[in-house]
Amino acid sequence: MSIKTSYIFAITTIVFFLISVIFTNDLDSTVDLNVHDTYFVISNLHLSIVTSFFVLLQGILYLIIEKMKLKLYSLLIKLHFLFVVIFLSILIFLLNFESNYDSLKWFNIGIFIAFLGSILIPTINLIFSVLNRKK
Repeated sequence: MSIKTSYIFAITTIVFFLISVIFTNDLDSTVDLNVHDTYFVISNLHLSIVTSFFVLLQGILYLIIEKMKLKLYSLLIKLHFLFVVIFLSILIFLLNFESNYDSLKWFNIGIFIAFLGSILIPTINLIFSVLNRKK
């Protein structure tokens, strides 16, 4: 019996949300993101909620693709899921267990890599699936 991809992403959303809420050390802790000349101050709890919601949206995208009867490449789906899980694990660790936020250059690099992996892998998968469908 195989579990649908959208269900896996939904379960992942719930698990990562619960882990990030349970392991939040200080509810008042924040992350300061510097973009050009603007600082964005985001609560760790809110950042965890937003990332969990982002994973849920990806699961909804897979559900829509399944309803459209479009066959995606299994290897790219697994790579996308693995990429999201590894990134969220690192993010939760950095936000909740790293006390020195001066080393957040890794956080910015991680955000950039997560964008590439979370957006490009499913997009490439979708494009190749649509092109293969027309043949």
